[in-house]
Amino acid sequence: MVTRVFSGVVVIAAAGCASSIPDRTSGYEPVLAVEGGLKSSTEAGPETSAPSRWWRTHAWTSASARDAAVDVAMDPRGRAIVLAGLGQRAFGVLAYERDGTLDWASAYGDPSDDADLATKLAIDAAGNVYAAGSWQRGPAPLGGFLVVSFDANGALRWSARSDGAGTLCDLAVGGGGHVVATGVGSDGTHTLARTVAYDTDGNVAWQASELGPLGLGAAGRNVALDANAHAYVAGESTDGDQDHLTLFAYDARGARLWATRVDDDPEHVPQTTSRGIVLDAFGAPHVAIARAVRSTIDAEPSIQLAVRKYDVAGRALWTATLDEAARNIATAIAVDPEGRVTVTGFAGSALPDSYLTMQLDAAGRIRWTDRYRWDAPGEHEARAVALDVAGNAYVAGTAYGSDGVPAFGSIAYDPAGRVIFRELDDDPSGDGRVAAAGAVDGSGALYVVGSVLSPSRTVVGVLRSSR
Repeated sequence: MVTRVFSGVVVIAAAGCASSIPDRTSGYEPVLAVEGGLKSSTEAGPETSAPSRWWRTHAWTSASARDAAVDVAMDPRGRAIVLAGLGQRAFGVLAYERDGTLDWASAYGDPSDDADLATKLAIDAAGNVYAAGSWQRGPAPLGGFLVVSFDANGALRWSARSDGAGTLCDLAVGGGGHVVATGVGSDGTHTLARTVAYDTDGNVAWQASELGPLGLGAAGRNVALDANAHAYVAGESTDGDQDHLTLFAYDARGARLWATRVDDDPEHVPQTTSRGIVLDAFGAPHVAIARAVRSTIDAEPSIQLAVRKYDVAGRALWTATLDEAARNIATAIAVDPEGRVTVTGFAGSALPDSYLTMQLDAAGRIRWTDRYRWDAPGEHEARAVALDVAGNAYVAGTAYGSDGVPAFGSIAYDPAGRVIFRELDDDPSGDGRVAAAGAVDGSGALYVVGSVLSPSRTVVGVLRSSR
C-alpha cells in the first residue's frame, strides 16, 4: 500500500450546499473537526477471511480527529475508490482491491485554508480520480470550488480552484476526461447557480454563473453529462419568496442551451428542490425532487418524494410522486438502460423513521414501492441507490437495530421489486456507523462507505458484501 500526502496552495465565499427543503428538522449528524497532521493507518474489521464480505476502517489523522467517507465509485479495474473528509481540513482518497487490500491512499490539503471540505467523487474511463469539494479561508470568509485529480495509482495530476465565491455541490466526468462541477455562488447580492468545466489538465474550459429565469437568486445542486458533453444542471431559483426546481443546460463550450423553472401552482406547491439528476440512454434528464404540497395556502405543507422527466429540450414529460408520510425526502436516483427509474430516500414526520424506495417505468408509472422500518425504532435514512447489470437495485443508508446503535443498512431488490436481502452490518465493536454513499461493482458486490463513531474519534468505514 502506498500513502501520499500532497499540499496545495491557495485562493476564495460560500453559501451552503443544503437545499431549501432540509433532510431533517433535527437529529444527529456527525461533526468533523481536525487535529494533528495527516497520518494514515488501516485496520481490518472482524471479517477479513472471506473475500465476498469484509469490513475496513481507516484513520488518517490523530487519535482524537474526525474523518469520514463521503462518496465511493468503482474504477475500471474493479477497485472501490473512496473519498473522505479528513477532519474538514483535507481530502483523502483510498483505493481498495476486491479482497479488501488497500492499494493506495492519497491526501490533498492546503495548510493555508481553514477548511477543505470533500463532497463528491468521479472516475473517468482511464481510471483517473476526481475529488471535489470546497475550500474556505477566513476571516471574510473566502471560499470556492476545489477539484483535485489523481491518476489510477494515486499520484497527483492537478488541482484547480475557482476564482469566484461559491460552494461546490456536485461533480460529473464525461468522455475524454471532461469534468464539470456545479454549486452555489454569489454576485454579492444574489446567490448564483455556478457551474465550472475543466479540461484534462485542470484548466477552466468554461464557466457560468446564473441567476434564475426570473432574474433572482439561483443555486446548482446536481449535474450530469451526456455523450456530447452537454451539461445538465438541476437546482433551484427563487421568485423572491419561494424556491422552485430549475434546470440549466449547456453545450460542450458552455453556451447555455436552455433554462426552465417549475411553474407548479404556488398556492398548493409552494416549494420544489432538486435532490439528484440522472440521464437515460437517450440523454433525457430525470430529476429527483423534494416537493412541498399543501391543501390551502395557510396549511402546513407535507413533502412528497417525486421524480420529473424532461426531454433534451427542457420540456417536462411527466412527474411521479410518492407520499407515505408527512415528510418523504429523496436522496438518490438511478436509471437503467430500459429507462426504469429507481429513487430512494426516507419517510417520517419530524424525523425519518424508514427507508422509502420507488421504481418507475419509462412512462413514469409506478412499478413498485417499499417502505421499511427495520423492525426497530430509529432515524432510518437511505442515502444511496445503485443498479447492477441484471437490473437489481441496491439501497444503502443508516439504519438502527434492536440495540439502538446506528449501522450501515442495505436492501437489494430484483427488477420486480422483490427483496433479495436486507442486512445490517455486524461490526461487534458497538460503535455507531453512519452511511454516506454506496456503489456496486461488475460482479454485483455492494460497497457502502461512511463514518465509524466512537467517543474519542471518527474514522472512515468501508463495507463490502456480495451474494
